[in-house]
Amino acid sequence: MDHRITILEALRVGSPASRTELAERTGLSPATVSRAVGRLRADGFVREVGSAPAAVGRPPRLVELRPDAAFVVGIDAGGTMLRAVLADLEGMIRGRAARPASDPSDRDAIVADLARLVGDAAGAVPGGTILAAAAGISGIVDHAAGTVLLSPDLPGLDGAPVGALLEAAAGLPVAVDNDDLLAAVGEAAAGAAAGCTDVAFLSLGYGLGAGLIVGGRPVRGASHAAGAIAYLAPGRLEDRASGRAIPLRYRDAVAAADEHRESLPIDARGVFDLAARSDPIARSVIADVTDALGELAVNVAALLDPQVIVLGGGLTASGPVVLEPIARRLAGALPYPPRLAPSSLEGAAVARGAVSVALAIAKHRLAGSDPAVRSAPEPGRVGVLELV
Repeated sequence: MDHRITILEALRVGSPASRTELAERTGLSPATVSRAVGRLRADGFVREVGSAPAAVGRPPRLVELRPDAAFVVGIDAGGTMLRAVLADLEGMIRGRAARPASDPSDRDAIVADLARLVGDAAGAVPGGTILAAAAGISGIVDHAAGTVLLSPDLPGLDGAPVGALLEAAAGLPVAVDNDDLLAAVGEAAAGAAAGCTDVAFLSLGYGLGAGLIVGGRPVRGASHAAGAIAYLAPGRLEDRASGRAIPLRYRDAVAAADEHRESLPIDARGVFDLAARSDPIARSVIADVTDALGELAVNVAALLDPQVIVLGGGLTASGPVVLEPIARRLAGALPYPPRLAPSSLEGAAVARGAVSVALAIAKHRLAGSDPAVRSAPEPGRVGVLELV
């Protein structure tokens, strides 16, 4: 059995370390650790960096991960603007790239855009070895098959085997998954939910979505549609409380009140601005929206009992206007309310989660596993998460 993945993860958590320390951390025998370290050194992924103090005998040699020995790419294809980050083997971001989808209804054009985006991100380290990529895609995604089942924002990808197509175009192993699920992974790996194994990420933007982690494992559901909160009853929550719905609701309310307005807001931010200026119709619309979102948070918390609910998406830019009513609703409705936190990754949660998945694939490549394994690597720990 090859234990290089175990050694890589131990070094990612704490580096440098002696072989004795690695044996203690991993439970492997000293001989097994030495063999694994030797192979990793020969491949250039770890290096010896000196000796640790020793009371008696020869000082033990220290080993550290070479984070810049290779890189991975994390992609956020959560809408018509495509974004990517380049990360080293420690998960540190080394470069960024973005480009618009040239034609959201054309499958081949989107795949070509994504492949070019990988190249753009890789340009931050010319000549660097890129081991794997992962992409969070807006919609319902069968991660095991690498197929996008439904994507309202990128309809050209409906039914497309995006994982395989992007692998062929980029020449890398590629995983694909739902963007909101990867946002939850990103927040748990390096954001507002760091250290948590039970996380709900609520994406409150032009549309609504959720990424769920229970017991350290992503929740996808029987039809890969877990977290599709846009469809929550009564009615359809997205028609009541999304960024798309807010300006429409305001216009309908103005028309129903038969009031004159010289201009009407074209987006949710405009309605929030009017509410801040005490426009009574805008205030009524926003109050109903935050009430609906508070009810959403209560229902998610009551069902899953997460440690934290992380709020992301454009609506959270309004700050306390959105966050405080939701926090009050949680505190007043539940005996054990979860912590509520805004995303701390400033819109980079999806790409950061994709980096975590790509790192899991990269470690299997480094350990000699089948490099063609795309979207269902062996279970591996990334932070506190079990990625499958």
